[in-house]
Amino acid sequence: MKGNFKIQEQAFSVNLELENQEGFVIKSSPRPYQLSFLHGENPGKRLADMILKNNSVPLILIDQKIHDLYLQNIKELSAIPTFFVNAAEDEKEITTVLEIITFLEKNQATKTSMLYVIGGGIIQDLGAFAGAMYKRGLPWTFIPTTLLAQGDSCVGGKTALNHKRTKNLLALFSAPRKVIIDTGFLPTLSRNDILSGIGEIFRLCVTGGEMFLNVFIKELPLFLQGDMEAGSRLISKSLLVKKAIVELDEFELDIRRSMNYGHSFGHALEALSDYKIPHGIAVTIGILVENEIAYQRKMLSVEERNLLLKVGSQIVPSDVAKIFAATSLDGVLDLLRRDKKTEGAVLKLATLEKIGQMRFIDFTLNEAGEKELRQAISEVLTFLDIS
Repeated sequence: MKGNFKIQEQAFSVNLELENQEGFVIKSSPRPYQLSFLHGENPGKRLADMILKNNSVPLILIDQKIHDLYLQNIKELSAIPTFFVNAAEDEKEITTVLEIITFLEKNQATKTSMLYVIGGGIIQDLGAFAGAMYKRGLPWTFIPTTLLAQGDSCVGGKTALNHKRTKNLLALFSAPRKVIIDTGFLPTLSRNDILSGIGEIFRLCVTGGEMFLNVFIKELPLFLQGDMEAGSRLISKSLLVKKAIVELDEFELDIRRSMNYGHSFGHALEALSDYKIPHGIAVTIGILVENEIAYQRKMLSVEERNLLLKVGSQIVPSDVAKIFAATSLDGVLDLLRRDKKTEGAVLKLATLEKIGQMRFIDFTLNEAGEKELRQAISEVLTFLDIS
C-alpha cells in the first residue's frame, strides 16, 4: 500500500509500511547510510553491547543526562573515551565543537574510529559538525534519544550551530554512517518533549497525504497513552516520507524546502516567547497559522483546514496555548526577514494547497503581510484551549 503526495509539481509514491521491519537504507552523498529500529526495555545495555561488539575504535559523545539515566552503571564502557555535554541551546556553539575536536585529537581518533553520538538534536548538531570538520570527515553513528530526533532530524544530514545570538547561522551537511533508533529511550521524556516530537511527525504525515495522516490520527491517541509500539509506527511513517524527499533533494536545492512547513512562523514564535514554547509544538502552531493563511487565500478548503486544526490542537497543551496567546508579536516581521527562505521583502512560505499537496507561496513582509499574519493567528487562537 502506498501513500501519494506532491510538492509543487513533483509527485511521490511512498510505501506505507516498512519493507524490512529492522530498518532501511538512506541514499546519500558521498555514501548511503543504514537506519535501524530497536525496541524494548534496557536501551542502555543494548547500546553498550553494540558499541563493545563493533570492530572500529569507539569514542563517545553523549548528553550527560542520557549517560546518567542509562549508561553510568555499565562498567564495560568506562574505558572508552567519552565527551559529556549538557544539552542546552547555549552549548550549540563553535567553541563546543572545537572542544570536541580537541578531545578527538587527544584520543588519537582516525578514519578507523567511530564516534557514537548519543542524545537529541543539540548533540546531533555538535557531533555532526565535529565529525565533518575533523580530518575532513570522521565516521560517526547517531543514536537519537529524543522523539524530535528519532522522528525527524536523524534523517537528512543537516547540521547547524548558533553564532552571535543567531540560531543556526553556521550550517553544513554531515550524514552519519548509521542511525540507530531505539524507542526504549522515550519513556523518560517529559510530556512536552513527547508533544514536541509529535509536532514534527505531524508535519511529515500531513506532507505525506491522506493515508499517512490517517495513520497519524489513528496512532496518536495510543501513543499519548504510552503505547511505544504506536510510537514506533508513527516514527517509521514520518521517516518514510522524509526519506523520499531528501533522497530526491538532499541539499535543499528545491523541493526539500517543503520541510520548512510550519517552521517560518514556528521559529519566530520560539524567539518571541523567549523559547518557552518547545520547538515541535511551535512548529505545530506554525502549521496551523500557515494553513490559515492558505485558507484565507482560498487555497485550502474549510474542511481540511478544520480537520488539521482539530488534529493539531491535540499537540498544543493548554499551558503552551496560554503562552502563545500572551506572546507579543512585536518584531515578528524582523524575525521573518532573517528566515533563510526570505528573498528581499518576500518570504517563500511552504504551505498547503490541500493535504498531500505542498505549494510555495510569496508572503510579503510589509504592513499588509503583518495584518494577514495577525488575522491568521487570531483565528487559530479561537480553536486552541486557553481556558
